[in-house]
Amino acid sequence: MTPDVWLPAAPTTTASPARRLLVLPHAGSGTAAWFGWQSRLPGDVELRVARLPGRETRLGESPLTSATEAVAALAGALRALPPLPLVVFGHSLGALLAYGVCTALPGMVRALVVSGETAPSRTRSHDDLLRLPDRELAKAVNRRWGAVPPEILNEPEFLSIFLPALRGDLALVDSFPTQTGVPLDVPLFVFAGTDDDLDDAGLHRWASHTHGTTRLFRHPGAHMAVLEDPAVADQVLSTCLWRLS
Repeated sequence: MTPDVWLPAAPTTTASPARRLLVLPHAGSGTAAWFGWQSRLPGDVELRVARLPGRETRLGESPLTSATEAVAALAGALRALPPLPLVVFGHSLGALLAYGVCTALPGMVRALVVSGETAPSRTRSHDDLLRLPDRELAKAVNRRWGAVPPEILNEPEFLSIFLPALRGDLALVDSFPTQTGVPLDVPLFVFAGTDDDLDDAGLHRWASHTHGTTRLFRHPGAHMAVLEDPAVADQVLSTCLWRLS
């Protein structure tokens, strides 16, 4: 297992970090959108962002569609890194992956922070989206989540590169089990935009996935506010850093 393939560090990360923040991105995303968070972090925090097959430097690899396989690979990569105090953050699809990684590595994580997703306790299906042609799929994803950058949506060549990873990630979400084993033993913090179409009961169900404390934060904005609104990003990062202090 080569951890830097699965969990590359942000380019400006210090060579001798004292703490680690791991980010699991949303569907279709690579590392680039999240590496900008490094400038918001103290110099002793190592930022690592998961890079799944089918994007960026892994474009030639087939996207994963199995939650079991994805979680095992990410957990193995994290286990191969030098140990540091660790908080795991996941957004949307990344929230489900983050939870899976934390369950696979008991005792390694100080806190789980999730956003833009309900708890992994119900069956999900994106069959309606996956049946759509590429451009219609991209438009539908934007209507629901706003997650396709305009420079990709408006360029057929870029869209053809981007869509296989997005399709794979939607299938990956659908593969998560409805039952996920024993609860965690760490604090769990849940962020959700007030304009995000998320089931309120599903957000509160995160509390059943840990024996630790659970807090739900409702912030202004829609699904991608965590990347688009600096105030929301700062709130999320402050929570992560609090558990790393």
